[in-house]
Amino acid sequence: MVSASGRDGEERSDRHPLKVLILSWYFPPSNTIGAIRVGKLAKYLMRRHVDVRVVTAREPDLAKTLPLEIPPERVVYTRAVDVNRPIDVIGNLRNRLLRRAPAPGGGAQAGAGGGGGSGSLVGRVLSTVSDFYLNLSNLPDRYVGWLPWAVAGARRTCRDWKPDLIYVTGPPFTAFLAGHHLSAKLGVPWIAEFRDRWADDPYFEAPDWRMALLDRMERRVAGSASGIVTVSEPWTEFYRAKYGKPVATIYNGYDPQDFPLPTEPPPASPDLTITYAGVLYSGRRDPSPLFQALALLGPERERVRIEFYGSDPGLVFPPAERAGVTDRVTVHPAVPYKRSLEIQRRSDVLLLLQWNNPREQGNVPAKLFEYFGVLRPILGIGLEDGVPARLIRERQAGFFSNDPQAIADQIRRWLAAKDAAGGRLERLPPAAREGLSRDIQFELLLDFCAKVIQPAAADCATRKPRDA
Repeated sequence: MVSASGRDGEERSDRHPLKVLILSWYFPPSNTIGAIRVGKLAKYLMRRHVDVRVVTAREPDLAKTLPLEIPPERVVYTRAVDVNRPIDVIGNLRNRLLRRAPAPGGGAQAGAGGGGGSGSLVGRVLSTVSDFYLNLSNLPDRYVGWLPWAVAGARRTCRDWKPDLIYVTGPPFTAFLAGHHLSAKLGVPWIAEFRDRWADDPYFEAPDWRMALLDRMERRVAGSASGIVTVSEPWTEFYRAKYGKPVATIYNGYDPQDFPLPTEPPPASPDLTITYAGVLYSGRRDPSPLFQALALLGPERERVRIEFYGSDPGLVFPPAERAGVTDRVTVHPAVPYKRSLEIQRRSDVLLLLQWNNPREQGNVPAKLFEYFGVLRPILGIGLEDGVPARLIRERQAGFFSNDPQAIADQIRRWLAAKDAAGGRLERLPPAAREGLSRDIQFELLLDFCAKVIQPAAADCATRKPRDA
């Protein structure tokens, strides 16, 4: 019998501590929100005397600025094949052909004028080939080239060490395929963590035939898991109904070590700084209501600054220009994690953007818990009956609306509060973040794993592990 450790740090069993193999494409030092959650989970499990090993990818496209908080010998970084490399070849070929094709209306040098049409036809054909290749090869996602290396890395790890549980987190969901395979190979139960949705992701668009393939793949793969973890109550209900398995809601939370309670007052300034730290999605995370609210402020708009960090300027400035407020908006490059937290602490208000659509129900950005962690007021825009809106309102942590006039009125109230307090907008009370720490959330997760693993392990024991 195996078990995790109790809240007091003592093991719940006298046999041996729980052994957990984590599979995740994202892991520190790669600086991305998915790596933060998984890295913190590994740190928490080790603090609870869980024997943790991690298999992850050498992510080449992300800044390596996130602290690695477990011993490096516990982590296996593997290579991965980029299955989309042929698309680069097709793209280069298309560009060369188009450069060689005569331009329409080019007089004598354009010959009969058919070259431009021919070039356009070639471009369309190559684009069609590219789209078909992407839809056919990127199953379950563009990271599928990691699958054999993830499995090989896990098998090397398990040569002289057998886990009691395989914990797999996605996206990307190529990791799920690896977990599904290894569970059957080793005769070990696995848990599927949906940090986001897979076949049911409303942000993802693809031909119907591909969506049908993804749904079939997800049902087969995730259907073999012994339990499911996800990040909100609506998604818990959804996956419980879809799979009929134990499901746990584990919020992202904040790490108290990164978010100590403030001991100094916030900085004084006559201006109100509103900060957004993260990416934007065209048509889904839209700051337009805030920009429109700023335009309604009249002369008071000169006292408001909106700062974006790590966002695409092409998604920020066009709506700001339409509202006539580009002079009050700044876009900065992405910054390391610790620097991002410091920027958030020094801001007056933190901006949370969601898609204002019922299909967004259940989506809870990890960024929300950083905002709670730094105890700064939150301005939320998006789905007004979603989980983030509920948390912000229940905890009196800010304001959530899509109405520019209502947002403008709230900005005026924040400006007045700063003036009354000598240029400082007071922090939220510590009670606003109560119960949202990663320690509490991961404690719930560890309890869930302990409940899932014993019947699942007994079931796996009745099935002979497969040979490779």
